[in-house]
Amino acid sequence: MSSQFNGLLLVDKPSGISSHDVVSRLRRILGTKSVGHSGTLDPMASGLMACLINEGTKLSQYILEGDKGYRVRIQFGIRTDTLDVTGEVLETKPVTLDQESLLREAMNLSGEMEVEVPIYSAIKVQGKKLYEYARQDKEVVIPKKVMNFWDIKFLGMGADWAEFDLRCSKGSYIRTWVDLLGQALGCGATMSGLRRTYSAPYILEQAQTLEDIEECVKKGVLSSAFVKMDLALSQIKRIRVKGQDQVLLGNGQISHDLRSQLISLFKPEEDQYVQVIAQDGGQLLALVGLEPGRGFVLRRVFKY
Repeated sequence: MSSQFNGLLLVDKPSGISSHDVVSRLRRILGTKSVGHSGTLDPMASGLMACLINEGTKLSQYILEGDKGYRVRIQFGIRTDTLDVTGEVLETKPVTLDQESLLREAMNLSGEMEVEVPIYSAIKVQGKKLYEYARQDKEVVIPKKVMNFWDIKFLGMGADWAEFDLRCSKGSYIRTWVDLLGQALGCGATMSGLRRTYSAPYILEQAQTLEDIEECVKKGVLSSAFVKMDLALSQIKRIRVKGQDQVLLGNGQISHDLRSQLISLFKPEEDQYVQVIAQDGGQLLALVGLEPGRGFVLRRVFKY
């Protein structure tokens, strides 16, 4: 059952292991080599990881694009080189926090901003990951990136810590947001806990731990954490085909009938692509996009 499963698997990653470790364990549990994930979580972080199984690996770029949501815990009065508590302490300062100024500065950090990415990140500069420069103590121009944060909700605070929920665009760094908040408050801050609660369009409540997933596989049960291919892109328009139209699609061709359906359904100003689903069995067969000068093209074809 499991090695035949195609689609997404929503994992509640524990803290203390890497995203690569999660993938390795899933390969063993599911008995398939074809496992990927859509967006790395640092070892320190826990929470929602959308993993891609078998034909689901072909969906990676489409799943990766989505917004993310996090619960973050912040330690004030300290700055580290990695912008989280796993790093080396660069400076410490006394902390006098009051809720009013904390909330004011946190809310000021909502919206789009162009900021430097963390030096300890996997972004490449001249073919080398930034954290490799950092570890070797080599000079490098740190790139800037547009990051977007919103929906910032205050959860609680103590004398030198606070907790928030927030949403961000793909590729935004929560530890950068924490560092900016510490600078704005004048006492410095570092990230002491992070849990991913959302990876569009999925929420953490849909995910399962690796242990629970293993239990499901042993029993031959597909829980709600297993998202089949035809449900993986729930927000994308769909067209159903059967018979000859389906056969042609499998051979990489768009039939006259399918093209007519695409013309009436596809709205270039709002659709990047649409999904084509089998009338019988409901399997996701292909993703079709529109290219200037070429018309409708097959972006992805899925084989089961």
